[in-house]
Amino acid sequence: MKLNVALLSVAVVGAVASQAQAQQVPNYYVGAGVRAGFNDSASFVIDSKARITELGDRTTLSVRPSLVFDNSTELRLPISVDYALDQALYPYAGAGVAYNADGRSAIDPMITAGLDWGITRSVVIDINGSVLFKPGDTDTEITATVNYAF
Repeated sequence: MKLNVALLSVAVVGAVASQAQAQQVPNYYVGAGVRAGFNDSASFVIDSKARITELGDRTTLSVRPSLVFDNSTELRLPISVDYALDQALYPYAGAGVAYNADGRSAIDPMITAGLDWGITRSVVIDINGSVLFKPGDTDTEITATVNYAF
């Protein structure tokens, strides 16, 4: 049984790797993943990206709304500048706001930076680091999501 599972795993990884050609990161995606904060427990995240406009040959402006589900729900709305390193890697950096529905209903400023990695034409991995500036506190966290591109 363990051998069958191992062979199936190798077959799946091989199939994904054979399709993992250099892909352009799409203008729109939505997906899910996890957030790990230095002062918070791991949380479920719904992530998305929508391109707003082109700024140059290799640079775009995007909005990256996300929802973080923890003890409360947070809505994040950063705007980022994305740069195309090649057809599959897009680093980005930006700033925005986070609305925290934790009882204080505050809107906090945030900065963010990350990397979109186009695995296939329809799958994008997003690794992101953010710093939220809350009154009397700074919250630093990392998110990782798998997204469906359309």
